[in-house]
Amino acid sequence: MFETAEMSRLTVASPVDKLEEVIRICADLGCVHIEEYGNFEDGIGVGKSISSDESAKTSQLLTKARALQSEISAVNTDGPKSLAEVKKLVESMASKIDDALTNIDEARDAESEISNLNERVKALERVAPLGIPLDLMAGFDGLELFIAETSKASKAYSEFSDILSNIELQVAKGVIAVACRPSDSATIQIGLSALGAKPIQIPSGEGSADKMIAEAKSNIESLESNIESSNKAIEQWSKENGRDLVVLLEHLEREESIYTAPTLFAVSNKAFVLDGWVPSSDKSKVESALRKVASHISIEQHVDDHHHHDDHDDSSHVKEVPEELQMLSDYLEMKKISVFEFFKSMDLDESGELEFLEIEAAMKKADIPDMPPLNMAKFLAAIDLNRDGKINLPELDLAVGAIRNGTYTTAEHHDDAQPPIKFENGEFSEPFELLVDLVGRPKYGTFDPTLLMTFTFPIFYGMILGDWGYGLVLCAIAAYFGSKPFAVDPLAQNGLTILRWMGIWCIIWGLIFAEGFGFVWDDTGQMGNSSPFDFIYDWTYANIHVPGTLADLLAMGGLHVPFHRATPGGGLQEYVVLSVYVGILHIFVGLFIGLYTVWKAHGAAAAFFEKGSWLLIMTGGTMQARNMVMGFNELFEFQIWTLLIAVGLVSLVIGLAVYEKFGWVGGLVMGPIEIFGLLANTLSYLRIMGVGVAGVKIAEISINMGWEKIGPAMDAGDIFGLILGIVLFVLVQLFAIALGILSPSIHAIRLHFVEWMGKFYDGSGKAFAPLGGRTLHVEGKS
Repeated sequence: MFETAEMSRLTVASPVDKLEEVIRICADLGCVHIEEYGNFEDGIGVGKSISSDESAKTSQLLTKARALQSEISAVNTDGPKSLAEVKKLVESMASKIDDALTNIDEARDAESEISNLNERVKALERVAPLGIPLDLMAGFDGLELFIAETSKASKAYSEFSDILSNIELQVAKGVIAVACRPSDSATIQIGLSALGAKPIQIPSGEGSADKMIAEAKSNIESLESNIESSNKAIEQWSKENGRDLVVLLEHLEREESIYTAPTLFAVSNKAFVLDGWVPSSDKSKVESALRKVASHISIEQHVDDHHHHDDHDDSSHVKEVPEELQMLSDYLEMKKISVFEFFKSMDLDESGELEFLEIEAAMKKADIPDMPPLNMAKFLAAIDLNRDGKINLPELDLAVGAIRNGTYTTAEHHDDAQPPIKFENGEFSEPFELLVDLVGRPKYGTFDPTLLMTFTFPIFYGMILGDWGYGLVLCAIAAYFGSKPFAVDPLAQNGLTILRWMGIWCIIWGLIFAEGFGFVWDDTGQMGNSSPFDFIYDWTYANIHVPGTLADLLAMGGLHVPFHRATPGGGLQEYVVLSVYVGILHIFVGLFIGLYTVWKAHGAAAAFFEKGSWLLIMTGGTMQARNMVMGFNELFEFQIWTLLIAVGLVSLVIGLAVYEKFGWVGGLVMGPIEIFGLLANTLSYLRIMGVGVAGVKIAEISINMGWEKIGPAMDAGDIFGLILGIVLFVLVQLFAIALGILSPSIHAIRLHFVEWMGKFYDGSGKAFAPLGGRTLHVEGKS
């Protein structure tokens, strides 16, 4: 519930010819997360993607399917299909996808051609007023032609009056054409510059520009008709085949991940090793499935022995002698067989190096008495000094000699790979994993805050917005988008579920505050005693309130239901105090989680000095401030709580100096400074009050500027005033709703991500991503 799934390290070794079979079994299991191999040692490298006719066909079809999906955004609202049906789709959909892509290409080509034709029409329309055939505009030998646009075309004759007899001048509205001998071209250019004319690029073609414009527009109409026809065909294709495309795309992407999976493996000439993770609960299932094809399987529960701040001596990671290796050494000594002779008997191909299959066969052939089932992973690791995946004669000789001499104390290779994180939340809290993922998955073995955030996030949001009318709007929005095709996507479903809970808690707090659409619904509000909820709130005010003892303890004696959070003397003070208490409680929970996390990982001492110190400071500071607010003591007056703060501060300094490695100077400097950070975190929860009151005032504006003007305008027959009042009321309400969705969300998220999770959360975990992915549209194995 509060921890992620326990993971076990999976190691699989097998001959290369079993590679694809092992990968497909892992993909069918749906619970194998593969660690990428990256050591690049001699003799072992990264594998290559599976190359076959099927893989090439899959890759080609996948590329086309992705391209088509990016264009039509097909959805599957009818549920998954069986694997048998999906395999048929691989054959039947290829030609259909080609047809759809052809329609799309035709539409794109037509759009491109229309764009070109529109540019041509614009160019032709510039020169058409001149009435000069296009072929004449191209010019002749010994003659230069200038065509330009200008707003001063009417002044062209006066500008060129001195040389009119030497040129041909044609003037139309906004355009000029001048033909002249080359000797006059400089004068013409000066004149055009004086007119502020800009040269026009002459369109290609022959004959009348008007005729060409008509032809171009006709072609545009034809192309637009073709586009409409293609779009209708694409739309129809999407209706008929959209579901199949989504299903096929999932299957092809899964197949592609299988074909490219070897690039994550360590592969030699004859064998490969798969290194990965599986949930510990699936250990038996994985072992049973892989035992049929794998030469070696090892699944070991991950134990996190990285205790920070702990002192370890080298013996804690000394490699134990595998029982098999010890027995081999005793056997060779008893039989008077030299290491060289035994090695030669194993090296059947005389390569000078032993693959694990050769070793396994030789060990079985040796028939060593009382030999346990061979754990090849540990056996190889004990001998393979250069970690190249093979054993040579010197390595075997050194290992056996070290055992006989009693000097086998080589430090074990320390693997820092951390398990991937798989959430284990029920259906109720699973949607809120979406929020946790925004910060990053929790580090393996630490606290998963998803379930707590399932409650606290919507509660904080509702406490800020606190209007049952806006809550109903949020629920309606969630229901509306939930009916859309895209809502079948799990990510969309989770988002809509969160939105729905935000709406529900907004309704709950709105009923407590007696607020709906900005109106106050008890007898103190705009409707007075005519409010439909008046009799209910009369009863709740008299019967639902904070118990006397608790009210005295928390200084919240004026807290009734309803209480008006934005009204001084009517609930504003209680709203401020409530916001602070919520913050204190929330931070306390975060610190207790941090205390448990550090204690679990590093022991009680580290937990006390790193997190317990903060709990002491928080408790003492809270009570010191509470007594000041209640008038019992001055803020800086010495009390028992002052002593608690002092003890907490000393503990914090020790924690920073010793456990956080700041040193004593750093601890003494940072300790007091950090206390102000805790104070800032606590006071940050006042944003609940601040943003909440601001929202109330914005909603009041819609009532004061809009709603209250509607009645008098109707009585006076003022149509303009009536319309203005309605418009102002609706617009400000829409603004308040939009702001109410955005602003409280941001602040509620900040209170969790910064003020709360900063007390315990490490979001460095990587997501669990099983080979083959999660099938949504294909039933069973894909």
